Amino acid sequence: MSQSVLIALLFVFLVHLGVFSMLWVRRRQGYYVALVVTFTLLSAAIGLRLVAPGIEGGHGLYLHELLRYGAWMAAAVSISWTIARGLRRVRQRGRQNCS
Repeated sequence: MSQSVLIALLFVFLVHLGVFSMLWVRRRQGYYVALVVTFTLLSAAIGLRLVAPGIEGGHGLYLHELLRYGAWMAAAVSISWTIARGLRRVRQRGRQNCS
């Protein structure tokens, strides 16, 4: 991946990190924790890839790769949480309409 693409990705991830961090602080909902962790890990992975791509993290992987795998797991939690919240809202609306 080219340097310019990596810099653009870092910018996008940092903007998302800032927005979700502000939402987390303002709304005090644990839901935003998974998003903040995801974008923190993605930003760190891209930053490391730009600055020090050769740092090994263990198990024959570079540290930026391990951070990216962690971001995938955090994203999976975030997506699961989003689906659960959506289903809960649909159920609550269904109960309100039945009354």
